[in-house]
Amino acid sequence: MKWMLRSRAQTIAAIVVFVVLFVVGFVPLFGGPGYEIALAAGLLLPSVAAVASALDALRRRSAPFESFSRGVASGTLLCLVGYATTIFHGIRVGFCDATGGTIMFALGPGCGAIMGGAWGALVGELLLLVRKPRWARISAFVVGPLGPLLGIMLSVWRFFSTPAIFAFDPFFGFFSGTLYDTVVEATVPLLTYRLGTALTLIAAGIFAAHLVHGEDGRPALRWLSRMGLPLLGAVCATVSLVLVLEGWRLGHWQTAATIERDLGARISGLRCDVVYSRAMRIDEARLFARDCDEQLPAIEAYFEVPPIGHVTAYLFRNPADKRRLMGAGDTFIAKPWRREVYLQAAGYPHPVLGHELAHVVAGSFAPGPFHIAGKWKGIKANPGLIEGLAVAAAPDEDVLTPAEWSRAMLDLKILPPVAPLFSFEFLGENASKSYTVAGAFVRFIKANFGASTLRSWYAGAALPALTQTSWQGLEGAWRAELAELKLPEAVPAIARARFDRPSLWGRKCPHAVDLQRKEAERAQEKGDYLQARRTYEELLRLDPHDEGARLAMAGCFLRRGEKQDATRILSAIIADESASRIVQNRALSQLADIDFEGGDYDRAALRYSELATRSLDEDALRTIDVKTGSLGDVRARRAIAAYLVGTPERGVDAMTAGALLGSWAAEDPTDGLPEYLLGKDLANRGFYSDAADRLDRALAKRLPPGRVLREALRQRVIVACALGDGAAAHKAYGIWVDKGAEPFAARRDALRRFLERCAGPQPK
Repeated sequence: MKWMLRSRAQTIAAIVVFVVLFVVGFVPLFGGPGYEIALAAGLLLPSVAAVASALDALRRRSAPFESFSRGVASGTLLCLVGYATTIFHGIRVGFCDATGGTIMFALGPGCGAIMGGAWGALVGELLLLVRKPRWARISAFVVGPLGPLLGIMLSVWRFFSTPAIFAFDPFFGFFSGTLYDTVVEATVPLLTYRLGTALTLIAAGIFAAHLVHGEDGRPALRWLSRMGLPLLGAVCATVSLVLVLEGWRLGHWQTAATIERDLGARISGLRCDVVYSRAMRIDEARLFARDCDEQLPAIEAYFEVPPIGHVTAYLFRNPADKRRLMGAGDTFIAKPWRREVYLQAAGYPHPVLGHELAHVVAGSFAPGPFHIAGKWKGIKANPGLIEGLAVAAAPDEDVLTPAEWSRAMLDLKILPPVAPLFSFEFLGENASKSYTVAGAFVRFIKANFGASTLRSWYAGAALPALTQTSWQGLEGAWRAELAELKLPEAVPAIARARFDRPSLWGRKCPHAVDLQRKEAERAQEKGDYLQARRTYEELLRLDPHDEGARLAMAGCFLRRGEKQDATRILSAIIADESASRIVQNRALSQLADIDFEGGDYDRAALRYSELATRSLDEDALRTIDVKTGSLGDVRARRAIAAYLVGTPERGVDAMTAGALLGSWAAEDPTDGLPEYLLGKDLANRGFYSDAADRLDRALAKRLPPGRVLREALRQRVIVACALGDGAAAHKAYGIWVDKGAEPFAARRDALRRFLERCAGPQPK
């Protein structure tokens, strides 16, 4: 520390690091050791360390190895100064994950600061060759940050030229790539990457030990008597180089070729090339390619643009593989400039494929290198317009349209102003709200001003100029249109639970909380419900208001046969007025299932009846219909208990359920409900031919009217499309329309659009 205080440059560097990171730490997401503060420090520390070390080397004119050693020490000390600010903020607001955050800081900006100090020593040595000391000192401020800047530029180039969105860098450390993937798990790859950093530093230090300043001040090689040092340096440099070249195997970097090599399979449709995991079934990949071929022209028609050519879809087996290979685990993304989309398997039709294809198609009328909306030809992105356009072109198959949900927000007085939403303020709202509102407004613009206006807006023109209307006028007209919409009674409470939540920036310890949740879910998958419960308890210590964790804890108690404790937690959730309607409904559903399994059918019926009045979800309401309808029949009750309720200790048993449903169908040839349940289960598993047979049997028998019948017909349309049987799809759709019982326009529109994609217009 004493030598640092004697160096003005090093002292100023320490003050700069302390002040900047101290101020940044007051932003809630950056308080205490964690991923965000590590990333912020990684952008600051290496450059500051490099400049300070370069200036120090210029002033002292020491031997190269001494300059190198001082640079490494300077980077280490600056890292400790930065880390001290995170500890202060951790004490101030509470630690989320002190151990994990410390490891992330040490392996990220900590090592990066040391690399920055070493780079600064090299810069200082090179600038000693400049004969004018004043120009050398000025150059240190330019050349010093150049190393870290080149690292960032290389990461940006990899983002642009490969499917990967994550980055490992010798200076800033690790960038996970996505905002909405809050679980950041890169410890092992980061450890192997930093092994390469350490080896590089050792090799550089040994090389510096073999340098001296000649009489003219230029560095010159000298030979040391110890033969082992050059050999050690050569080995370290070689291993470091091998780690760089083999980095794709270690998860440090990926290209399109390495990802395809890892996944191992490719199939081509008419316009969609699919790179997929060889662990997937070939029929599953073929169906996905056909789905892509069908959805792409529909998106082009929405935007009224000519065909854009071929698209490549990377289809990963699961989120873990996707995170490992390209960086986005639970987030689906697209790269319009590469005409690529990145998803994991999710059934047919794929629920998110259309949204990602919309990004690619929109890229055909967006200028700039990234082909996205925003200022400076998309360099300053407009996330609200980018995502709003995709939501408008391919809305989710939801019970309400984006406009109807926006009307609910209007009634609740939580509808955000529109103009700020089409900027980076889009990221300040929770994702559900921002995506929905942006999508609803974009649909309003297209409906009132046409696709050409929408395309011009996306391409960079100002919307008020295109529409000859101010933002205030546009928003006023849109809100007036929303006010004309009629909504079901249950919508306000559901909308509040869904949209009146903090964004990622407003959550407490989002990374630590979601990592604990992921670990608890993994324990549940292994059947270790005791460990899962303990993990949820740790999660609730971090965030006592996490409703999902409370609900999951009740499930853990149930699986361990502790029904009384589970009932206590569920009852407390229902009685908690601060709990959201969605979570209360799930708790009430679990209590009703406990009554069902325990034989208290009257109380189960009462709870299911209450739940039906509080719910909006069609799938949940249909499940309630099936459960309540089975309460009076012993045979049906046993089958439904195995299929939808399960026992507290074992949960649902698919094999037992299948046997009981099959027996029920055989014993009662007039009841179509067991055939429907078997058919739906087969369709969900991708056995479409068998599903079609079961659904046809169900539709030929007696089915509960309303939701169950509608879903049976809807499933028959989907299964027919999966089999390429357009006639059967149109027939089932015609019956579905004739029943006229679907209350939600969004679901009617979704099935109509799906049928038009897969089977074409209704034959005359």
